[in-house]
Amino acid sequence: MSLAVSETFYSHQGEGPSSGQSSIFLRLKGCNLTCGGPNTSKSGMLEEGATWRCDTIEVWKRGQSIAYETIIEDWIAKRWHHASRLVITGGEPLLHSKALDLFLPLVKQKLPHLGIEIETNGTLAFSKKSDPYIDQYNVSPKLHNSGMKKEKRILSNALKSFVQNPKSIFKFVLASSDDYNEINHDFIDTFKIEAHRIWLMPAADNQSDLLKHSPHIAQLALDKHHHFSNRLHIMIWDQKTGI
Repeated sequence: MSLAVSETFYSHQGEGPSSGQSSIFLRLKGCNLTCGGPNTSKSGMLEEGATWRCDTIEVWKRGQSIAYETIIEDWIAKRWHHASRLVITGGEPLLHSKALDLFLPLVKQKLPHLGIEIETNGTLAFSKKSDPYIDQYNVSPKLHNSGMKKEKRILSNALKSFVQNPKSIFKFVLASSDDYNEINHDFIDTFKIEAHRIWLMPAADNQSDLLKHSPHIAQLALDKHHHFSNRLHIMIWDQKTGI
């Protein structure tokens, strides 16, 4: 009984409603999307009209199988278990749903105080077995600016399952204010997502771009009655990963 782990580390949650909370991060291997373009994981270049690139591709492409007990024992030994949250991310962590069905009950047994969050792109439905152990789904559907074809990044049945689950919030990455028209048409209107469940976040993988784009995205969030999400980890640590 093991998980394919790309990295695990202790930091602050950097995005969404839990931003700033001390968190254990568990990044699982693999993703079903390659934001930046279909071949960006090899080329390192932006493709197919992408205006941003996933900043963790080089991390989630690799990983090793680690036993459930070993993962949790390591957190306790490092005293990370004093965190408030466990954030399971990727890539796309729901590729590992069957393994998480067994892992999450063990986490709650050993560390019952941890609130558990799943970071997902919303293309894979959540597991009904795991759902009772999860406190929050951070659903981040991808836009045209990701360089991914629409039929790969919007899968209606999966997205509907999150909209119907009150534990889901929705984060959208915007490279410009013009991206909001796409968000409104393809997601908010189509799937009837309430305004108060939406966080708008600037597209940036470095401090310079984050500072450049944040003011107008923050104002847009106010104008549309949504929340604004900073990217705390980039603001503090720039492009450094694993922290």
